[in-house]
Amino acid sequence: MERQLGFIFDHNKCILCNACVNACTQAYGYHWRKLPVFQIDGYKTALSIACNHCRDPKCMDVCPTDAIEKEDNGIVHIAKEKCIGCGYCTWACPYEALEMGKDSMTKCDLCMSRLGNGMPYCVEACPTGALAFGWIEGGNQVDYLPPFEITKPNFKIITPKEGKIEGEYVKEKEEKNYLGLLSFTIGSEVALFYSLLRLPYYAPISIVLLLVTLLLSINHSKFFSRSLKMIYGLKNSWLSREVIFSLLSIPFFALDLVYSPAYYVAEVLLALGVASSIMIYMLKSRPSWYNADTPISFIGSGLTVVLPLAYFFTHDVVFIAVGVLVGALEIITAHEKAKKFNTHERTLFNIPYIVLIVLSFVFAPLSIIAFVLAIYSEVNHRVEFFKKVIYYGIPNY
Repeated sequence: MERQLGFIFDHNKCILCNACVNACTQAYGYHWRKLPVFQIDGYKTALSIACNHCRDPKCMDVCPTDAIEKEDNGIVHIAKEKCIGCGYCTWACPYEALEMGKDSMTKCDLCMSRLGNGMPYCVEACPTGALAFGWIEGGNQVDYLPPFEITKPNFKIITPKEGKIEGEYVKEKEEKNYLGLLSFTIGSEVALFYSLLRLPYYAPISIVLLLVTLLLSINHSKFFSRSLKMIYGLKNSWLSREVIFSLLSIPFFALDLVYSPAYYVAEVLLALGVASSIMIYMLKSRPSWYNADTPISFIGSGLTVVLPLAYFFTHDVVFIAVGVLVGALEIITAHEKAKKFNTHERTLFNIPYIVLIVLSFVFAPLSIIAFVLAIYSEVNHRVEFFKKVIYYGIPNY
């Protein structure tokens, strides 16, 4: 394995003085380094941790503007002039290493501007040599940090000679500022299936849905003026693909109004946008998102909302059959997720939805009620998706 620069920490030398944390904070003004404390057999130990300059940095992989870069020596850092402040990197990092700054995301860069003339501030401040840095061939897995294989952190930890550390790295929080994300994900999904079935006025309805929900989602980016740089992330970032493909579908839907072959291009682009939207949330660092319910519920949002309308307009019983199947599938995947993460089941809304869409075969207007119930159900489920996020992080301290 190629040697790269990284931190080394020895629990047996740490005296919990907090000098490393204070030195970093005083130098940069951010809380990049943290010191979670653990109780072991009557005494305490701590772990000094910041960015681990991972060998497989997921923060860099997901960045839509290529703002996060990795040097040949292993240092992972942020080119602030490229950052749009979307926060996607914070979702992908299982070590809570990134923090929003005044003009970009920020993180530890191993004091790269000092290397060659001095040590990182945190290492320099440590009075016992518990925290060091140097060329290492990779980190090691410990039970009190997230699974090593997610990012392969380049962080060598020397565990205590006596006792075993126990720490909980599975945590829960609410995603901030999520309403724009909620509206765009559901809006794009509904637009995809409404246009796919070519229901009445599908082109203008899709354009409005996409434009309005895209505008609502813009506020999730703190530095929108740099958003054109998202083109750079097209090769690697699902967020970049979601925005670009969905945005490009809009002019083709508009062109479809006068040139019908443009419909096929619009549909392919929007399908790619929705597929990218699903992949954004399939992050191993967030277990409540990284499960089967995410793709099923995202696809199901478009189908359960659109299928009752499709039956109302066409009276084709195939749409009833598919609606029942999708509603049942959502119940199953939500049930499996609920067992793992104590989230809500979907029977409360999906069973009445299934009953209504079946009865609409006898009385078609019931499909409109099923449509309204589907909107409420999908929004309610997506709210919980963002409000109850189970994620990996550093142990509480």
